[in-house]
Amino acid sequence: MINLYIIVEGDSEEKFVKEILSSYFWEKNIFLHPEKVITGRNRFGKSCKGGGNSYKLYKNHIVKQIKQFARQKSYYFSTMIDLYALPSDFPKLTEAKRYYQDKYRYIEFLENAFSEDIGSKKFIPYIQLHEYETLLFSNIEAIADEYFDLEDDKLLQTIKDDISPYENIELINDSNETAPSKRLDRYTNGNYCGQKTVTSINILKKIGLSVIRTKCKHFDSWLQKIESLASDG
Repeated sequence: MINLYIIVEGDSEEKFVKEILSSYFWEKNIFLHPEKVITGRNRFGKSCKGGGNSYKLYKNHIVKQIKQFARQKSYYFSTMIDLYALPSDFPKLTEAKRYYQDKYRYIEFLENAFSEDIGSKKFIPYIQLHEYETLLFSNIEAIADEYFDLEDDKLLQTIKDDISPYENIELINDSNETAPSKRLDRYTNGNYCGQKTVTSINILKKIGLSVIRTKCKHFDSWLQKIESLASDG
């Protein structure tokens, strides 16, 4: 039996791991445990969790978990954080810029830097290209179906036209105006971001994990690494 703790950026990623990834890996005797990083405390002393703008928060949390389970052979650790708005203190971020035009080489360099900085063979770094919402573009019909009757294909055509320059959905632009989440919010007149934790999961369940994997090769490579852990159990 393998236990994998996945440090996630927010509520949507946590729900994605719990409701979609966990059931798939459970059958392989790999049990996933998503966790959000504590980013601070409110005025009542209650911890606040979720994505932060500091790499140090992620590192401290991961290192603490690795030390806590150091004697447990079957415990491993990973992440699911976005490349979009990656913390400015991320290791070797400046050096990585030389590969920026080749996004797969760029993200490989960053994940290797992440792994080196954590310094544990039990750590599997994963950075999402460009953000969690990228996965939803695996099947744009599912996006349209969540918001409108597919018989009215206006939204579907809008999305098709918008992403037509991108043969590979993992390469959809990551600027403040064109990141996948920004596009989804624009398509839905601002309705996506306010309901993303629920609607994103609905859409991803309609798409199915096998389709997502065929459309997102970097995401698929992460799942393959997790699957390979079964041989250690």
